[in-house]
Amino acid sequence: MSLLLDLLYPRRCSVCGDLLPFGAKCCPCTKQTVRRVTRPSCTHCGLEQPLCVCGEENGRSLRHVTAPFIYADQIKYQLRALKFQGAKQYAKPLGRQMALCFAECFPDADIDLVTFVPMTKRSQKQRGFNQSELLAKSVAKAFFMAVTPLLCKTSESEHQSRLSAADRQKNLTGKIRVSNDALVRGKTILLCDDIKTTGATLWECEQALLSADATDVYCLCCAVSDYSTDVVF
Repeated sequence: MSLLLDLLYPRRCSVCGDLLPFGAKCCPCTKQTVRRVTRPSCTHCGLEQPLCVCGEENGRSLRHVTAPFIYADQIKYQLRALKFQGAKQYAKPLGRQMALCFAECFPDADIDLVTFVPMTKRSQKQRGFNQSELLAKSVAKAFFMAVTPLLCKTSESEHQSRLSAADRQKNLTGKIRVSNDALVRGKTILLCDDIKTTGATLWECEQALLSADATDVYCLCCAVSDYSTDVVF
């Protein structure tokens, strides 16, 4: 019976989204390590409790943040493939894992809008898509909601990955704003991104939304970096 069901309704891997080989119980991708964030995790930095870096937040801790995965191994490969190689097939299953994580960590959150970390028009044109938007669409679909673009990046900045933690916040200051304050006012917003490293990008987005009178902002990433030194949120 199980083989017949596999034939009629092919199963997909919950991690990479690929079709499982006929009759297989697991996907070949699972041979590579997938590191999940152990619960309970810190809701201000997103890391599991022993790795919490909130003591070094420098007054810039996020209100609420969570992620299902540590940025390593298979998840690192998939996110880099999505971002730099156009492997969009990873966005849907990763987004579903993000949605499950959010529901587990913040079961009482009453979200009004789902949005995403923006790119400049120039950068998005060069890449052809915004990976954070693709992930947000998958998250929103899981919650039977639509994605609402709320933020825009007004000018190019140096790539965050090239900067020290201390310089990341300065690199983004004043470059992210709300596109329509009326959409944000009085709303609780779920902000999606692919990776949280120092949290500088999320913090800048969160502050822009709160300055436009959002009631609250929850941050949801696919993965969070596993390190605990020289961190600025």
